[in-house]
Amino acid sequence: MPLFSSKFTPKTIPVRRQDTSVLKNELGSDYASKELSIDIGPLKLKLGDFEITFEDGQWIPASGRAGAAHKEVIRLKKELERLEEENNMLRLKFEILLDMMTDKTVEAEQQAEIQKAQSLGSLKVRKKKEKW
Repeated sequence: MPLFSSKFTPKTIPVRRQDTSVLKNELGSDYASKELSIDIGPLKLKLGDFEITFEDGQWIPASGRAGAAHKEVIRLKKELERLEEENNMLRLKFEILLDMMTDKTVEAEQQAEIQKAQSLGSLKVRKKKEKW
């Protein structure tokens, strides 16, 4: 019996499968799905009649009253955003019109003062001629 038998030889390590999460994190899920033929759809969870999906980092109700309410909330948020943009545009237009009106008012007042000064100047000239 040999002194050093085969029981002291190390066991072979099984070959590991390639970790796809590294590919997804470094190269993106589109690259991983194309290269590795992985079809990663949205994660869905169904409990009885209630179903939710995980999309863009959020759990979104897909069915029932909660799903309809969620869709309504999304629609209302889009409408609110559109109305806020429209409100901002109208405020900007109002400010521009107010500035234009102020400029025109100042110009009209200046014109009136110039005409008044010219008429007073012509009156002074007439009075001087009348005195002589």
